Amino acid sequence: MAAGPLRQGASLRSGGGEREEAAPDWASLHVDLTQLISARVLATGGFLDYIRFRAVCSHWRAAAASPRGRALLDPRFHPRRWMLFPEGFGRFPGHRALGGHARFYDLSAAGPIVRVPLPELKDHCVLDSPDGLLLLQHDGDNAIRLLHPFTRDVAEFPDLKCLAHQLSGPCQLYQMDYEFIVNPCWLQSTARCLYQARKLCAAVDVTPTGAITVMLALHSIRRVAFASAGDAEWTVSSWKMNQLDRHCRSRGSSMW
Repeated sequence: MAAGPLRQGASLRSGGGEREEAAPDWASLHVDLTQLISARVLATGGFLDYIRFRAVCSHWRAAAASPRGRALLDPRFHPRRWMLFPEGFGRFPGHRALGGHARFYDLSAAGPIVRVPLPELKDHCVLDSPDGLLLLQHDGDNAIRLLHPFTRDVAEFPDLKCLAHQLSGPCQLYQMDYEFIVNPCWLQSTARCLYQARKLCAAVDVTPTGAITVMLALHSIRRVAFASAGDAEWTVSSWKMNQLDRHCRSRGSSMW
């Protein structure tokens, strides 16, 4: 007796029974094709989609480069679609009541919110979030660090107190504009200068050779300061830009 038609997705057993077709073996994809797909995922889907891609199986994980240790050096790994959630109700990212976690919001359409453990926020404050990275200032020594929130890769920069000393020094006062020389009240106090220096927007740049540079737009003096990871001090521009804070807001560089 002839066998009846098979249902879609079924095949015959040797005894005439039926079974569903085996699922495709995605781990058998050629390594070149897997690498190409992973690159497209990173370019179009973002950093966390890339992490999920690497988590599918050991074959895919081996074919896609690990971001750990390279997440700051390779701009493709910067989580620029993710924004640090500001919390509220007397809490801040990394607050003890939040278990030391911070929340990040995916700025793409219908994006999720993810919780990330960041013990660094216990003794650091967040100054800005260029490219989704966190520019941190240490509470104790005012050290400036650039942190990748998902891999926790860190780059060290000159501390903010060093910048405050540069701005409040007599040589720097001489180079300031007339209005700052006539009434440089906050420049003559390191503590007040440090407070003013925190009013900033930041940008980050990585060269093909792996040099990481951070630029700070200092609203209070209408100038920019920049330094590369490992530098001893910041370089302050000799030129100024009027309404610098307005330009920074229009570019959307502030964390909030």
